[in-house]
Amino acid sequence: MQCIDVYDFDGTIYRGDSTVDFLLYLAGKRKSLLLQFFPLIPAFLRLLATRDLTRFKSALFRRIGKKADLLSEGKAFWEESGAQKRINAWFMERPADVPAVIASASPEFELRWIAEKLGADDLICTRCDEKTGEVIGQNCKSSEKIRRIREKYGEVSIRAMYTDSIRADRPLLELAENRFLVSPKTGEVRRLAPEELH
Repeated sequence: MQCIDVYDFDGTIYRGDSTVDFLLYLAGKRKSLLLQFFPLIPAFLRLLATRDLTRFKSALFRRIGKKADLLSEGKAFWEESGAQKRINAWFMERPADVPAVIASASPEFELRWIAEKLGADDLICTRCDEKTGEVIGQNCKSSEKIRRIREKYGEVSIRAMYTDSIRADRPLLELAENRFLVSPKTGEVRRLAPEELH
């Protein structure tokens, strides 16, 4: 059975929400993209009612994909915006004896370049068609992260799980031998006691 360490990305490895920062970067760089966001207001209101993040992200990334090359803009965001300064240094000092798997709800086109630069062994996140922006499958959050990890590795042993949110990543935390909670503001890491999951 494969043993892995799993790391959430936003609020964990990265201090903040990288997708929000990516969208702000794009809006500042390409003013025409702001016009693409206005038609999404009804979709955003539906999201508030239904919490269907997969549908909302599809609508959002399809709009952006009409005006921008998603993969190129994902790389440019990390190279040009200063976002790399918000990566927590402890991730670079992580144990290297088992694969480090980043599991995130952020889109793959946005995280691929930074995951490679950080030396992550694997990246499991929300899949999108890189040409159209259409989300493929489900938003990679909560139990979907487990499904995707098992799709790739089969049954695995999760030695450690790092996250900024017990609520969002409870399914993975319950499977992990060691659990760590990261402050999304400071990047400080502390070990979770078993009773904190309940």
